[in-house]
Amino acid sequence: MATPPGPARTDELAEQIVGTYFALRAAMTILAVGLPVVLIGWSLLGSALPVLGSISEYYWSPARDVFVGALVGTGITLICYRGYSPLENRLLNVAGTLLVVVALVPTDPPGDEAFGLRMAVHAAAAVGFFVTFAASVWWCADDTLGSSDDPARRIRRYRTAYRVVAFVVVIAPLTALAIVLLSGQGALAVLVVEAVAVVTFGGYWALKSYELRGTRLVET
Repeated sequence: MATPPGPARTDELAEQIVGTYFALRAAMTILAVGLPVVLIGWSLLGSALPVLGSISEYYWSPARDVFVGALVGTGITLICYRGYSPLENRLLNVAGTLLVVVALVPTDPPGDEAFGLRMAVHAAAAVGFFVTFAASVWWCADDTLGSSDDPARRIRRYRTAYRVVAFVVVIAPLTALAIVLLSGQGALAVLVVEAVAVVTFGGYWALKSYELRGTRLVET
């Protein structure tokens, strides 16, 4: 009969599991916040690549690998990340799958004014990703607060911050889509609101990690 693991071995395993979760959230923060910074920086730092009208238009630039790699990496991480509740897990799986679609089904090339099937699929997947992620934040982000050792005032601030995240990541991409539909092409305003949505997504995972540092869920 196998000898059951002792307390030290159990604590070590728990630390590894907690560390893995923090690493996954850190990866999503870095990928999301870094994507617009790298793409826009690529354009501004004296290269032949101009600042494009949206993040998605960078698919048609020398920065394509950065765009596709960051989105696919984030999407796979969302799928692998196990949500705290079954609902959160399902929503994050859907969001991750939609983000991979965004990466692999590109927008129309810059200058193409037609809104074809490919553009429709790309736009629907992008909006669906943000809406699904916002739903996971709105309905599930509070689940871990019940185990928090933080003061009540800080817990209220977390709840408020999560509501703001959910609101921004829905309104920003819808605003960008509306600008594209009205103007027929990307614009600097589209790039800005897309960047706000992406950075807010990344910021959420940093905030969630900070919240979980004060919860009994990570105690070993």
